[in-house]
Amino acid sequence: MTETGSPLGVWRVSLSGRVGGYLLAGGPALGAVITWFSALIHPSAQNFTSAGISSAVALGFGLFAWWVLLRVRLELHEDVIVMVNPWGTQRLPWSRVSAVSLGNWGAEFHTTDGFKYTAYALSDLAGGTRQDVRFAGVRRVVRARLRREQPEPPRGR
Repeated sequence: MTETGSPLGVWRVSLSGRVGGYLLAGGPALGAVITWFSALIHPSAQNFTSAGISSAVALGFGLFAWWVLLRVRLELHEDVIVMVNPWGTQRLPWSRVSAVSLGNWGAEFHTTDGFKYTAYALSDLAGGTRQDVRFAGVRRVVRARLRREQPEPPRGR
């Protein structure tokens, strides 16, 4: 299963979620830069220690924001669905998908064997926009794709 060609659609955390992620990463980074300037202007072991600690904190916040908000996405490709969530990445072939619904944690892809895979990028917690509006676009692509997967019924005479 590889993602070839351009995707049919890509959904990320909403704009407000992404802005929050950038602020979560950028605020401590700005603080670290200011601390380093202060250490360069007034060099002392204590100032350089503070700058190092603030850099470590900024790195931690940046990695957390990237991992939980900024890298999260749902990609619908011609042959596979790719869900990049904070807890891992799932690749689900279209042949296993039977339905899609919207749950509290995002778009839920129901499989033919009874399992459910969730795309956190459409979660209420991941954004401030109306998730049903964003989900309507996902549902349109999924319905069109699932119609192509179903074999045509035999034609009678």
